[in-house]
Amino acid sequence: MPVNRSRLLSLLLAALVYLALKALLYRVAGLFDVAPNASAWYPPIGLMLAFALHSGWAAIPFLFVPSDLLAYGVINSFSLLIIPQAIIVGATGLVLRRWFASDVFSTSKGVGTFITVALISVSALFVISTATVQVITARHISITDNINFAYWLGDMSGVLLCTPVFLALFHLFNRQPTWKSTSWLPLTASTLMRSAGLAAAALLIWFLLRNLLSSPASSFFLLILPIAVAGFLWGFGASTLTAFLVNLGLVLLVRGVLDTRDVVDLQVFMLAAGATGLLLGALGSTRMELLGRNAHLVRAIEEAPLGIALLQHQPAKLNVVFANPIFLRFIPDATTILQRLQQIHEFEGDVPTSERMLHWTIKPASASPQGETLIAIVRDVTEQRRREHAEQHQRRMVAIGEIAGGMAHELNNLLHPIINLSQQARKDAIAKPERLGKALSIIEESARGSAQLVRQVLSFARNDEEIGGGTELVAALRDSIALLTSTLPPTFTITLTHDVPSALVNLTRTEISQIVTNLVVNALDATDQRGRLTIHVGQLVDGSVTATFEDNGPGISAEDAERIMEPFFTTKPHGRGTGLGLAVVRDLLLRRNGSIKLVTQAPQGACFVLSIQSTAE
Repeated sequence: MPVNRSRLLSLLLAALVYLALKALLYRVAGLFDVAPNASAWYPPIGLMLAFALHSGWAAIPFLFVPSDLLAYGVINSFSLLIIPQAIIVGATGLVLRRWFASDVFSTSKGVGTFITVALISVSALFVISTATVQVITARHISITDNINFAYWLGDMSGVLLCTPVFLALFHLFNRQPTWKSTSWLPLTASTLMRSAGLAAAALLIWFLLRNLLSSPASSFFLLILPIAVAGFLWGFGASTLTAFLVNLGLVLLVRGVLDTRDVVDLQVFMLAAGATGLLLGALGSTRMELLGRNAHLVRAIEEAPLGIALLQHQPAKLNVVFANPIFLRFIPDATTILQRLQQIHEFEGDVPTSERMLHWTIKPASASPQGETLIAIVRDVTEQRRREHAEQHQRRMVAIGEIAGGMAHELNNLLHPIINLSQQARKDAIAKPERLGKALSIIEESARGSAQLVRQVLSFARNDEEIGGGTELVAALRDSIALLTSTLPPTFTITLTHDVPSALVNLTRTEISQIVTNLVVNALDATDQRGRLTIHVGQLVDGSVTATFEDNGPGISAEDAERIMEPFFTTKPHGRGTGLGLAVVRDLLLRRNGSIKLVTQAPQGACFVLSIQSTAE
């Protein structure tokens, strides 16, 4: 397996930085002592965890190098304490790397997990290190005494305060990190300047006011404020760096002048500052991310080619809470639909205006209680509907061509008795006048039948889309069936039943003919041209009329039923269907505020229920 030279070079650079920082921190460790045997915080343990988080398994061998060996070139029996430190800190870093695919300091959940795991790891390290010291010194050491508790506070503060800062430093030196840094952590020049300025100002104010407060502990906790401000304004990186700098400056200011009784208060503050920097920084970065996403979302809505608005139900009216510029252009045409929405909470369909056709989609917002807030989307479909009407006219012409053969046969059958009986009537007018009346009756009946057939074809072919007061559904269905019957095989039958003698609906005769033709063709193919289709018109309910189309074919499976209305989806054999029939029917009904639903599954025959808006008063 070839060695990745760039990654190897990056690892070596990170290792050199780690070893150099560890030696330096060990040499200046006395700067962090605020009392005998009491370190305010212990940065090396945070450095070790940061290196393990950054480099993974490759960092583990370097963690076992003792600090005194690096700093002074010597080792002693206490150097053995590096073993439990390396094992526990290394395992902690590997576990966190495994749990989080990206940087642990990139989400609030990651930060919370880091604090919890750090608490467990430092506590375990404290117990094991105490046991190791007992073995080395051959004397009993109480875990609960003040000195050991101070050690625990120092280690915990070192982890919380130093790990994110040192990890950001490692990412800065490593051009190709094996574990990518996120926007929460990068150590930029602006972040460094802001944090350093805020920390310096806070320490100066604290130094001037410290004697005015009742106790050193209360003065320490004044320094939480700049950490919180940094997290709120600039996010996680600034918050953790400010906490680091504030604590570093505070230790240097109180070193040598702090009363021994106040050491624990200082260490508790260090721990609180580290946790505050992490938690408030996470909240600040999350807030900034949400604001950024909201800004992008608002910009996308503002620039969307659709009209988008939020509507709020009020006792007497419907208010527009928010609207993008496109929606505001349609406000003068929205009066009718807004008035209708005072009674209903959901609507989808075309609404014609004096100059254009608008398609509205209005639904309750998912987070709105009881549908008080509505989401409205409107688009101008004038040109789209014009193209669709032209395509429908073209399809009608194609359909007329397809039924021309059946028409010719029917007209020939009707014209045949007219011609023959006209000739016979001329002969019988003198010789057998009693047969003349019967012949003329047959001629008249045949002529009327021919005229009716022609009218039906003209009704199908015309491109008149005006509904006016509505189209009588039962009569339109009857005419469409009569027109199709001439083209159907005798083994397939269509039956029309109705609960009402007539029903005015929001469809044109052409649209009704197109719907019937598509559903009849589907039933014909489903029954292999040897079945029946039953069409039933129901009662008027809630302003809509139902029309049921049910065949006795094999039906549609539950799997296919989910996609049956999709364009170009078909259950027919290759070459026998385009998959557009039901899609066209659904589109026609939706544009007239209607719907179509499949209510059966195989092996029961297919049953489609059409809900058609009524125009009856």
